[in-house]
Amino acid sequence: MEQIHPGGRILEKELFIKASPERVFRALTTREDLERWFLVKAELDLRPGGTIRFSWQPGSFEVGKILVLEPPHRLSYTWETFGPAPTTIAFELTGEDGGTRLHLTHTDIGTGEDWDRYYTSVNKGWSAHLADLTSWLETGTCPPPGPRG
Repeated sequence: MEQIHPGGRILEKELFIKASPERVFRALTTREDLERWFLVKAELDLRPGGTIRFSWQPGSFEVGKILVLEPPHRLSYTWETFGPAPTTIAFELTGEDGGTRLHLTHTDIGTGEDWDRYYTSVNKGWSAHLADLTSWLETGTCPPPGPRG
């Protein structure tokens, strides 16, 4: 779902995962889990203001800073090197029916041709990655991590 606000476009995704909020939060914040469902290499300094470094291919890192770290319900970080300018990603996790409702919000997506391409790419990428996260947590398997979108 796309929304426009003064800071730019907002991309939102929501899904239900048959796993506890604690388990989903771990999958979003530990190197071991991230490297199974999301990317090739993760380096995280898990604290507000801490640096994150994500790689989808050898020698290439995307960098951000942790803004909010409230286990097991909220995680937010900047995404500083992937698009035309920094954006912000936030995960909200709510326990529901023995599982977790995950709400992803990707904000600060601008307008214009470069941003249109970025929006299309991250929309497709998040759909694929969130499907991988669900598969990883519910079945213990998913496609190999790498670029999606």
